[in-house]
Amino acid sequence: MKKGFMHKLLYGKDKSRDYTHDQLPSTRAKQFFHIYKTAFGKLTNVNMLTALFALPLIVWDLLASAYVGDFLKGMDIPTQFSYLLNLTLLQYGTEIPLIMLASVGFAGAHYVIRKISWKAPVQLLKDFGKGIKTNYKQFLGLGFIVGIVNMLANYFIDFSIYTFGEDQFSAILGLVSVVLLVIAVGSIAMFATCQSTLYNLTFGNLLTNSIALTFKRLFASVGVCILSWLPIIIFQALPWVFVHVIGGCVTFVFSLSFAITMQTVYCHGVFDKFINQKQYPDFVGMGLSTGKSYFQAICDTTEVEQNQPQGAEK
Repeated sequence: MKKGFMHKLLYGKDKSRDYTHDQLPSTRAKQFFHIYKTAFGKLTNVNMLTALFALPLIVWDLLASAYVGDFLKGMDIPTQFSYLLNLTLLQYGTEIPLIMLASVGFAGAHYVIRKISWKAPVQLLKDFGKGIKTNYKQFLGLGFIVGIVNMLANYFIDFSIYTFGEDQFSAILGLVSVVLLVIAVGSIAMFATCQSTLYNLTFGNLLTNSIALTFKRLFASVGVCILSWLPIIIFQALPWVFVHVIGGCVTFVFSLSFAITMQTVYCHGVFDKFINQKQYPDFVGMGLSTGKSYFQAICDTTEVEQNQPQGAEK
């Protein structure tokens, strides 16, 4: 039966052939490209659903950036500096609840993309809603932390730039410290979001586990975190508003699912080594030709959905 427009919009075009288990990729790097080759339509739809939650943040950021740029136009440096705290609170302080709202969408997206990466059956709207229902509290907490760090980072970056002429060493040290903090928090958040939709953990354990995993694979984790957000970072780093508008459009259809997919694939490889290998061997190599199929693992793992122990699959 011919599938209608709404079915294609919600579930993607069914262009890919069925893959037998031995035709799956053998490494996590190959898995990333395999996912995009076989599920591009689904990832685009997941991205647009997630972007709906992030839309208020994207719009507000564009409006606030334009307002701040226009407000500071023609002012000398000391006058601009005197408004730094108020403008930071105006733009980035008000973004904290919007980042928390966007994080709710990420809860749904992480759950769906994890299932896609495992070659599990996906019902887009149902699974997206389930991801939100089961994980929104932890994602709200993570969103709050990210929002606070975002506000502080932007304040201290601008502060260092304004004071660069007075004490260059302190300004450079401040900039480097802020950049390292942002990268560290981004890497920790990457592990936290991927764990949240997979394991049953308290929020405290989620953070401590994520910090430990970040430092176990520090350079690789930092590299993946930066690379995954690069399509957004590039557009945000440039000073022109029209570039931010283009970046917002790219984010709406591509950038979010790109970041989540790359992070999911990488984190699952780390989980295999440090968590699954000892505690959940059925889930080692899930989605790869070297591991069990999703259906094998579910059949071999009793009461996964009904009575989950600490750390079991959600």
